[in-house]
Amino acid sequence: MNSFYQEIPNPWFTMWRHPRETVRMYLQAGSGKWLWILAILAGIKLFLDNADAQNVGDRIAFGNIILLSLVFGPLVGIFYWYLFSGLFTLTGQILGLSGRWSDMRRAVGLSFVPLASLMPFWVIKLVLFGSEVFTPWTPVLDSSLWLLLLIVLFYLVDLVIGGWYLVTLSRSVAEVYECSAWLAFALILLSSVVFSVVLSFVLLFFV
Repeated sequence: MNSFYQEIPNPWFTMWRHPRETVRMYLQAGSGKWLWILAILAGIKLFLDNADAQNVGDRIAFGNIILLSLVFGPLVGIFYWYLFSGLFTLTGQILGLSGRWSDMRRAVGLSFVPLASLMPFWVIKLVLFGSEVFTPWTPVLDSSLWLLLLIVLFYLVDLVIGGWYLVTLSRSVAEVYECSAWLAFALILLSSVVFSVVLSFVLLFFV
């Protein structure tokens, strides 16, 4: 365990089991290593997830979806990173917790590791299933039991790791505020609710 604290750990490995310790080391060192890459990969992953959920393949060609994910996905990740880092900082300050936005940015950025780690799964899905990932019509998938089982497995893995991302995020935020992970999780939920309410009001003026 002593070697863990002798140098800044590699977050791709340590964030899975030691998120608080990893965040602590990054905060102490003031390091920003890997953060932008993690945000960009997580953004591409989230963009593709949304394209899948919205069945955009009915309206947009497969190649264009991939191109758009590479262009706008990184922007989504960076926007999400900065926005929620700010929201968590503001909410914490309202609740009387002490934490800096710069520290929160590092913590939130490091917590992207589980999401960014799912990108290889997305690449495999795109190669195996092609445009059927983005459409409700799946004749190739429906004709193969093995492909159906495989894509179900992919979604299960995504669900499990997505859940672990919330655990990682909660522990990362908790390290910034030096509080329990449960309190940090409540803060994250509160911030998300506030953001949803504000966004709903804003959209009323544009819809």
